[in-house]
Amino acid sequence: MRYIRPKPVAATGLWFISRPIAAATRATMLVEQPRGSLMCLGLGITLGSQLTILAREQLAVADVVFFHSNSHYLAGFLQQINPNLVDLQPFYQAGQSRLESYQAMMDAVIAAVTTGNNVVWACYGHPGIASWPPHEAIRQLKALGYQAQMAAGIGADACLYADLGIDPMAEGCQQFEASQFMFYQHTVDVSGYLLLWQVAIAGDFSLARLESDSRYIQILVQHLQQWYPPDHQIILYEAADLPIWQHRADTIALTSLPQATLNQITPLVIPPLHAKKINHNMLDQLGVPADHPLRQKAG
Repeated sequence: MRYIRPKPVAATGLWFISRPIAAATRATMLVEQPRGSLMCLGLGITLGSQLTILAREQLAVADVVFFHSNSHYLAGFLQQINPNLVDLQPFYQAGQSRLESYQAMMDAVIAAVTTGNNVVWACYGHPGIASWPPHEAIRQLKALGYQAQMAAGIGADACLYADLGIDPMAEGCQQFEASQFMFYQHTVDVSGYLLLWQVAIAGDFSLARLESDSRYIQILVQHLQQWYPPDHQIILYEAADLPIWQHRADTIALTSLPQATLNQITPLVIPPLHAKKINHNMLDQLGVPADHPLRQKAG
């Protein structure tokens, strides 16, 4: 079993780029496109059961698989498919900006590709949601002439809709990263759902916090009270990581949020405050007849 947990050091110290440079250079000269490739894929949320056939096949044939997770279950699962693993979790350091951690991760992944490896970057959920580094690694490698692409995975949003019985198209749904929601001016449609992701670190302008801080959560609550009353019922959701576990769906009052247990994977679900209002002027322009169901709706 070859499972490596590297220290967050310069990418040149990693085992997968130790092959002779001259040999790699000669091989590259034989083809127009550089050797090496990157596939960023999603593992889903619930371990194993949400992994696509394509993702499993890509994992099995990769020269090296990068992943990051706090769960030892994931490492054990991936080892059964491909033992050539590199855990990126150690690149996260307390007090260090996440931008620095992300850059170190990208450097390691890109270095593996540019030395001729077919690389898989296995990401929690969907590889492109709330996940800037895979997008950026793909952009940089494509600019260098390498094959680099992303394969979709089942994300936390898909699990949320299923577990909570929400059809985002029925009432409408806005969603934001919680800090972005605070940093920028947004207009909230209270007739639809509002989802705030990474709420535990809401307001973190340092990009260094890894734990929830009730002071910032209180500011978020005050901000939300522009649109919602203090006693509006909200939902704290967490998808199940394992098939034998139950998802979390705790309903609390908005003002109770600062005292609630918030984890890095906890999104905030805010149900509609009131029903949608009919746009009668638009119905007139569209020629909607008087006996149409839309005309019978209140508002």
